[in-house]
Amino acid sequence: MDTDTQVTEYQPSIGQRLADALAGAWFIVVFVTCCVICLICTVLVPGLARRQRAVNALTRVVFWLAGMGPRCDGIRNLPTGPCVMVANHASYLDGIVMTAVLPPRFSFVIKAEMNRIPLVGFVLRRIDSFFVDRSHAARSASSARQIIRAARAGRALGFFPEGTFTDEPGLRAFRKGAFAAAKAGKMPIVPVVINGTRHILPADRWLPRAGTIRVSLLAPIDAGTVAESSPEDLSAIARQRISARLAEPDLQA
Repeated sequence: MDTDTQVTEYQPSIGQRLADALAGAWFIVVFVTCCVICLICTVLVPGLARRQRAVNALTRVVFWLAGMGPRCDGIRNLPTGPCVMVANHASYLDGIVMTAVLPPRFSFVIKAEMNRIPLVGFVLRRIDSFFVDRSHAARSASSARQIIRAARAGRALGFFPEGTFTDEPGLRAFRKGAFAAAKAGKMPIVPVVINGTRHILPADRWLPRAGTIRVSLLAPIDAGTVAESSPEDLSAIARQRISARLAEPDLQA
């Protein structure tokens, strides 16, 4: 049975359902506790770099205590300087996972709806996240200009270029914002593959299952290639690399 079928036809036994329920309940306890500590840190800790380090450490604690990993390979592929990270998007866990895996210097580009969630938006703002409002053309353009300025200033940026996710397994079409930002900032692009989060917390569940998350940082698209290529070409290169390592189909193919 291929990985696709395992995701879409997951039929757990009674024992597995009980294990999933216990794992999910434990994750919620750990997550809520760390969120409270995180909120306190983002209020009281002075300095952006210190707040980012605190949130980075707390997200690692969440997954360590929950026994979900993440298992990470290819961390040496991450440039030491400014770069753009692009990853597939399958679950609400993805942003938390990448916050745990990447160095705290990264700022993430997130859909504007997250900024309107009480406390969540506050924490994200305090660690210098960027919000993109795609529902309004003028605000979307303003967000894009802000991100381009950050890229040109040499910021390390994290994107989920699919923009959203559903319960259907597969890699969706990429939006071009991440690749335009990388080109504007003349920065390498690091494709990242996240496996396991859709199984643990798919779009149609609120309680996580037991499972292990695996993250692979692939060889970067170097700055020279970025400078010579269009955002569309860069998107195609990143998609091909991610799709080759992702245990899900390419829905754009």
